[in-house]
Amino acid sequence: MRRPLEVRASPAEKTSQTFAPLSYSWIAALFAVSLGMWIGLLASAQVLLPSHIEIINPVRKEWSLGVVTAAGALAAVISAPVVGVLSDRTRWRFGQRRSWVVGGSALCVAALLALPLQWSIVGVGVCWTFVHGGVGGIHAVLCAVIADRVAVDRRGTVFAIAGLAQPVGLVAGTLLVSSLSVETGYPLVAVLVALLALPYALIGRDAPRPERSARDERWLPDLKALGPDFAWAWTGRFAAQLATSLATVYLLYFLRDEIRIDDPAAGVAVLSLLFTAGIVVVGLLIGRISDRIGRRKVFVIIAAGLMAVALTGMALISTWTVAVVAATALGAGYGAYLAVDQALVTQLPRDNGDRGKDLGTMNMAGSGAVVLAPVVAIVCVGHGGYTFLFLLAAVMAVLSGLLIQPIRSVR
Repeated sequence: MRRPLEVRASPAEKTSQTFAPLSYSWIAALFAVSLGMWIGLLASAQVLLPSHIEIINPVRKEWSLGVVTAAGALAAVISAPVVGVLSDRTRWRFGQRRSWVVGGSALCVAALLALPLQWSIVGVGVCWTFVHGGVGGIHAVLCAVIADRVAVDRRGTVFAIAGLAQPVGLVAGTLLVSSLSVETGYPLVAVLVALLALPYALIGRDAPRPERSARDERWLPDLKALGPDFAWAWTGRFAAQLATSLATVYLLYFLRDEIRIDDPAAGVAVLSLLFTAGIVVVGLLIGRISDRIGRRKVFVIIAAGLMAVALTGMALISTWTVAVVAATALGAGYGAYLAVDQALVTQLPRDNGDRGKDLGTMNMAGSGAVVLAPVVAIVCVGHGGYTFLFLLAAVMAVLSGLLIQPIRSVR
């Protein structure tokens, strides 16, 4: 018999929504589909995609990688709000949210299987837009699922658990593909995406949705109704994601060309493992503490500061030892940020029936930063080297914490 998790609704939600008890099997399925999503994106982005592009165009590998990465992130910018609002409006029997999670996973699998057949930058770019666009849509829907099913004073913990899938996916995927060719690595990742999505496809039933009137069937975000707090959270999320994207977009090339380690792919795997360790330890701890004391902003601000310190270290001292310490500290800061900021933003949208649309709009901030990051990184590396790149990332991290401070509706 499944052991239910206790769920306590906040006073604000007790009168408007009743949350059913959460089962460990549902949380495990949520984690699994998130893990598959991130393995599909991050293992490819960290190792397979840079190696693939270097084979096709070794002379202009940085420029080509930047263009392809930006194109994929732009697809995610578009897919997050579109799939979010479609999941709000869907009334299919299989499930309004679950349908889009399964569909997005299938799209990622198909694109990953097609990638090893591409030997032009255009072909790789087209396939990559489907991979990243699919992940953007899945992520937006899963954020809405958590807001649908989890009470406010449990969201920090659940988002921390779901958030662990990102670094675990990064490390596990990177370790799996670091010694594989692109012809073998992409299909392996595709199989993992499909297998890990299967539990959620079977048991990921949606929470009952409220009845909606014709007046409520808006397809575009009502920015005026969302208010200034939403805008502050959006810009803070954009700055935080820009910081981490600037730090990681050329990590393989940084280890190869600046630190000059013998096996940069293995180096990426090691740094990813340390990054994950920081997220696992700190993310779960801070997510739980944030739930218990009912405060979000202070933890987001502290996390942003820790990220800035780590990035400054990488900017000023380009050695393997500093990179190891910085990766661990960056993981700790990012883990706390992921857990608490995700919980914070679910408390901002005003209409429960528009959660997919509003959280998809919020996720545009992260995807938009990923679009911009390769362009900024190309300029930074070309004119100021990796020192300038990491210093700019540190400034963005500090800014992400400061932008949260004006929010009034969440403590």
